[in-house]
Amino acid sequence: MSASLNQTSTTNRSQSKRKKFANPNRGDIDEVFDDEWEETVLGPRKRLLQPVGVNFESLPQNAYEFVKIKTNDLKILSENIGKTYLPHSRDPFSIVLANSDPFRVSQFESCTLNDKLPRKVGHIFNVGGSIWAMDWCPNIQNQHDQYLAIGGYKSTTEEHHYIARRQKNDVNYAIQIWKIDCQDDPTSIEDPKLDIVICHEYGCTFDLQWCPYGAQDNCKDSFEGQSEHFIPKLGILAASFSDGSIGIFAIPKPDYVRHKFGLSQDSNKPLFVKFLKPLLVLSLPQVLCWTISWGGHKKIATGCTNGDIAIWDIEDILTSNITNKNLSDSEVVPIRYFRAHDSCIRQIAWNSMENPSHTLSCGHDGRLLIFNEREPWFKNMIQRIRAFMMTTCWPCHYGGIAFADTDNTVRYIRMDDLKKTTGIIMHHANRISASYFHPFMASCSADGTVKMANICRLRDRHQVDIILYSVFFIFQLEIIIFIHGLPYSISPSQKPIQVTLYRIGLDEDQKTILFWDNIKSQETTATYHTPQAFSHFFKPEVSIQRIAWNPNFNAGTWIASGGTLGLVRVESADRE
Repeated sequence: MSASLNQTSTTNRSQSKRKKFANPNRGDIDEVFDDEWEETVLGPRKRLLQPVGVNFESLPQNAYEFVKIKTNDLKILSENIGKTYLPHSRDPFSIVLANSDPFRVSQFESCTLNDKLPRKVGHIFNVGGSIWAMDWCPNIQNQHDQYLAIGGYKSTTEEHHYIARRQKNDVNYAIQIWKIDCQDDPTSIEDPKLDIVICHEYGCTFDLQWCPYGAQDNCKDSFEGQSEHFIPKLGILAASFSDGSIGIFAIPKPDYVRHKFGLSQDSNKPLFVKFLKPLLVLSLPQVLCWTISWGGHKKIATGCTNGDIAIWDIEDILTSNITNKNLSDSEVVPIRYFRAHDSCIRQIAWNSMENPSHTLSCGHDGRLLIFNEREPWFKNMIQRIRAFMMTTCWPCHYGGIAFADTDNTVRYIRMDDLKKTTGIIMHHANRISASYFHPFMASCSADGTVKMANICRLRDRHQVDIILYSVFFIFQLEIIIFIHGLPYSISPSQKPIQVTLYRIGLDEDQKTILFWDNIKSQETTATYHTPQAFSHFFKPEVSIQRIAWNPNFNAGTWIASGGTLGLVRVESADRE
């Protein structure tokens, strides 16, 4: 009885201590997810969603109200001309979903998952070209009107671009913005729709990201009373291109564009829009801007192909242009520019949405670095591997950092113990994504899998150590036999478990695409003992290159992923 009481009290103390692992001085927060999340394994639960890490109500909702889209800023292209900016036309894919009969999804068409998988809610649609950039539009409160921006190449495995070499020929490309219904009722859900195509002449898209808040115009559903000269904004989108530049676009709401230009509202055909001049075009001499990240609504950081990091104050630049200073693109200089890595930077992220002061970056030199924007000349190296470090993620509300290492593993580091890493997902990760509403971290891989794991389930290791020591001092002799079984018997449900959302592959004919669903989840540690875990050779067609959780609370369980074949899968990961 005494041992049981001591163990219970120790457990309670460790739980209360565990809830304070975040440090606000590091840009972390002192909130954590509810304890009920620790028992959630298969996926996020919509009823448990909670805003953690960001006080969304305190963020300015009209930070870019002064940015107006005028009707004469846009040029509506005809369908024949607009299609020249889209990926090359190709034969439709033949797809087998689970045990279904083969079916085809033509370019810019979609199919519903519920038709083939009764327990799944989502869609598969075909954008036509290899996907290298993807992001959900924030600040959309209606589940029926979620927008997903997608960029990449015009073809699939045939197109290649060298790092640090500017693209000069065939630079007519497009950013596709799809309208997606993210409601949970599969009987009334609408099919995805290519709503607007942003045509440009900057080359293929390497990365893109929406301004996280404050860039959407609030307007009524009715068109009455709207200004004759301005079109409401859907948001502000930043994208890096193969000509070395970063373009900042104020994206108009498609329905209002149709209304302003007298087009049919019921048309299923997309709008082909070309800006006569974007809001901004940022560039640096003799270097390509490779990856980008918004730091709140004010700043944008870019990782360059030579290892440098540049930071621009976008709000200040746009304000200066509005006040008739009329800075040319060549006169726009970054507020910070410093050497970070020894070679190309693969990904960059900020520590916080509310107080962005530190950047996290990884690159081809195998380093994971943190820089203080105020003192960027001092490097804080968190990890180093003898290979390219492809991706990293800084969900500061978790109190840690995730990255992909050479052992095919997504690893997690707590900020309060940088020497210890924990494997959470086992595969060749191309990109990692986290949500502000639930503790599931997801990643996509070159082996064709999309997996996720619950970060809350990693907290028990420190708790188990405390219990071990307390029991050891009570029963010094009997613990010798008991200690070997304790980590497996004390809380078997608390082991890190990776859940596979789906896996993609090719049939023997090399023409049929196979989707495997309902794959059995397994412990992350168990995958280390399988020979497939250390394979480095995969068909390039199966690679999934981008993944993103929906940043809006009403659709927080929805996730999008896409890769080389140009197939995008959006689905609800809700597992109630």
